[in-house]
Amino acid sequence: MAQPKSGGSVLLRTVTGVIALSLFIVFMWTPSLRLGFALLVSLLTFVGLYELYAIARARQISPETIGGMLAGTLITLSGFFNSPNLTHFLLYGGCLLVAALHVVRGQYAVAGLAGTIFGLVYVGWFGAHLVLLHGIEHFGPGLVTMLFVAVILTDTAAFFVGRAIGKHKLAPKASPGKTWEGAVAGFAASVLGMAGLYFLQREFAGDVLPHWGLGKYVYAGVVLSIASQVGDLAESCLKRDAGWKDSGAFFPGHGGVLDRCDGFLFASPFLYYMAVPLFGN
Repeated sequence: MAQPKSGGSVLLRTVTGVIALSLFIVFMWTPSLRLGFALLVSLLTFVGLYELYAIARARQISPETIGGMLAGTLITLSGFFNSPNLTHFLLYGGCLLVAALHVVRGQYAVAGLAGTIFGLVYVGWFGAHLVLLHGIEHFGPGLVTMLFVAVILTDTAAFFVGRAIGKHKLAPKASPGKTWEGAVAGFAASVLGMAGLYFLQREFAGDVLPHWGLGKYVYAGVVLSIASQVGDLAESCLKRDAGWKDSGAFFPGHGGVLDRCDGFLFASPFLYYMAVPLFGN
């Protein structure tokens, strides 16, 4: 299978990033567009699953592409109903569906079924947490903003610092362009960004950002940055195994949906369960 192509100039990256971010901000902060936000994230899930299964096919693996894409998209969209139990149940139902399709098709390959289910979890279920996060009462848009600040600052600082002074490779086999210098810069930028949001929250009263202490904001910045960078490297491993540079060309200058959203996918569940503790306060 031919590798998707995408441009990579800094100008193109910047223009695409500004347009995409502006669109998300409108959907994120307009109450009447809450369903629109869920649909937008679900659309990205649909495309992301297509990209992931295309990567699998490039490795001669046969996933349940259509069933997986439909099931994963429904899993993400279920986050709109603010019911983690519903999302978990649909994940189970999606796994049951693709397993049945796998048997009916007569594709008795472990890699095909495992790859399909991995997509449901990695793209569909992880993506649902971004929608769940947005639906948290009072603070949903603010929490998604926190996520965006942490991930975008991590990516941006890592990219520019890595290009400017990066010398020590972080994971040369998975992603030759990433360096320890860039990773540390991204980590620091995320922590500083979260500290900045804390002071904004303290200065401007209201139910916009969560009423956490400075330590909790910094803690969020630490883990979100780490999760984001792990997600980035994990997605790079998938592409490198298929011999691809980009997962697609959905975002000009950035690559595919997985290229742009890998960090958000890994970071969203952490922030959701931090805001809605698993075992109470």
